[in-house]
Amino acid sequence: MPAIRENGVNVTPLIDIVMCLIIFFMLVAKIGVDTGADRNIDIPTSILGTDIKDMGNTLVLNVVNGPTGVPDPQPIVTALVRGQMEELKLHDFFSGRVQDQLLNTLKLYRQGDPLLKMQPNPDFKVVIRGDRSLTFRFLAPVLMDCNLAHVRSFAFDTKQPQ
Repeated sequence: MPAIRENGVNVTPLIDIVMCLIIFFMLVAKIGVDTGADRNIDIPTSILGTDIKDMGNTLVLNVVNGPTGVPDPQPIVTALVRGQMEELKLHDFFSGRVQDQLLNTLKLYRQGDPLLKMQPNPDFKVVIRGDRSLTFRFLAPVLMDCNLAHVRSFAFDTKQPQ
């Protein structure tokens, strides 16, 4: 039999390893994770502050000014709740009684619910994405609900000046 000579390097094992690495990084990376941030909100700029590194265990509240000229104006608050964007009303007149959907949602994330299989979460955080034109009149009820739900940590989302 004639001697067999290879003129190149066998790259088949290298391709297998690269494919395994690609699959590994696709599984562990947080690509396309939706935090619930409304990209239509023009957030204010700030030269001070810190970057929020850990977005896990947080609820992002998008807050814009509510309608004016009504007897009891309230802010428009949206958040990603259980996988769906929802508007959380501060005064929802449902079945003859007043419900605070924002406060109930914050308490749900903070205290948990055995029926929904949610554990109590004392380290729960809130990130408030307020519109640049947001007035304190509309921000104050959101902060009050965070206080009533005993949220220990919350932050305001801003952008750096260009």
